[in-house]
Amino acid sequence: MRKWVFGLVAFCLILGGCGVIKEVDEVGEHVPVSKIEIQDSESRFRVQKTAVYFYNEASDTLTAEIRRLVIGQDENPAKAAVEALLVGPNPEGDLLGVAPEGMSLDFIEFSRNIANVYLTYYGGVVEPESKYTLELAIANTVVDILGVTYVCVYYNGVFEGFSGNASAPLEKQAGSISDAWALGSAEYIEVPEETASPEDTQTPLATDIPIEEEPEQIDLEPESNDILTVLYFVSEDGGYILPEVRSITYLGENYIESLIEELKKGPSDLTTMKNLLPPDIELLSPPLIAQDNNRVALNFSELPTLDAFSDEEYVLSYAALIYTITGFMPNIRSIDLSVLGQPITDFDGSVMFADGMQRDDYYGYIGSSAPIYFTDKSSDLLLVVQRSMEQGSTWSARKRVFEILRGPLSGDTASAWPVMPSGVSQDDILSVSTYEDTLFVDVSSNFKDACVGMSAKNEMLLVYSIVNTLTAMDGIIKVQFLVEGEQTDTLAGTICISDPFLKNYGIIK
Repeated sequence: MRKWVFGLVAFCLILGGCGVIKEVDEVGEHVPVSKIEIQDSESRFRVQKTAVYFYNEASDTLTAEIRRLVIGQDENPAKAAVEALLVGPNPEGDLLGVAPEGMSLDFIEFSRNIANVYLTYYGGVVEPESKYTLELAIANTVVDILGVTYVCVYYNGVFEGFSGNASAPLEKQAGSISDAWALGSAEYIEVPEETASPEDTQTPLATDIPIEEEPEQIDLEPESNDILTVLYFVSEDGGYILPEVRSITYLGENYIESLIEELKKGPSDLTTMKNLLPPDIELLSPPLIAQDNNRVALNFSELPTLDAFSDEEYVLSYAALIYTITGFMPNIRSIDLSVLGQPITDFDGSVMFADGMQRDDYYGYIGSSAPIYFTDKSSDLLLVVQRSMEQGSTWSARKRVFEILRGPLSGDTASAWPVMPSGVSQDDILSVSTYEDTLFVDVSSNFKDACVGMSAKNEMLLVYSIVNTLTAMDGIIKVQFLVEGEQTDTLAGTICISDPFLKNYGIIK
């Protein structure tokens, strides 16, 4: 009876949720477990409805076209959505395409509420306002399907900013495109002073000159501008770089100097990230920007990394610095780093990155994150931690189960406690496979044997730590447990696992 009530409540929560326009109740017909070949399911796809945005000329807005997309087993669902956007809208509809012919998606990075979308395009010139419309359409599409807040778009590996100006990451746009363009122009584009008219430049008559005229007070203070900026820091475990969005006040055009000062302050969340620059580091001279080859030279007072860092963390420091600058400064492709006027050298004395450090030198260093559920020490509930993972691993359901198996890490909250039974390993997770809106978790007989003797409370926490972790993945509604490819009644003798499970909101702290 309790399980029936829980199922009804969870179903209502799903239907009543806000955000992405999806029809999860029509994912597909129910297929009995006996009809599914688990051994062949690693290559399965799932079909997911999502919103893809195009331009509506009649209303001057971006309008969603609902698409049924095929998502690969371990694929970022935003990839299929952006690819559909680049192809264009339904030709029988009234919406207009936003992407020029020949543009393609390279890849998408996803980390901590931010998505970086990398496009490839070598076609003709795209007008700034048309490019901005494309970027907003991408942002709306990615925000809906991933649930992120911010999106940054790169062309051939380079951030071009708002019409060639430093600018904030994109957010979802609901109003008029013309209004959005006007607001962005007012915020980011410096308007040159108006040229004086001929009448203004004529020599005034003596009678027009005031007898006692106070000298005009000239404001020498540079204009300030508050801009949301994506900064990158090293993860607490030293495995990745992670982003943080922060509002920064820029004075004049001292953008890079301000970025360095903000990085010196360190991250706001010291539980998941740590400082990457020494507190006393300084730029010894203004940055030298060569517009002809999209290159900038930075001369530091000391190495832009901490002495306590390992060799791997040294590399991450450079990655965080390069990602921060190239993600905000427009049209910067490479950065030359030097200390006291001397290029940074490798261990053998050779100059590191003779052609300058580039963003694409550090692809793969940015970590993604996924919610992983563990037991809360102080209660009979589950708590969620955001676990940093490799980009490709984030979309793998099996890798998420492996993270539960790893247990809480040093960067996690102290209240987190393992849920997996002792004596099991990754080999005991035989497969985690997608079939439409259901994930099938197939464990070994050794896994089931290791659960024998668990209390009813611990068995429930184990089951729902897996269920809640996997149903956090977009498009996944249910989890079905199998043992050696077969349905079974229970793992430890209390919780019936013969039927699929929905997410249990009531067990989360």
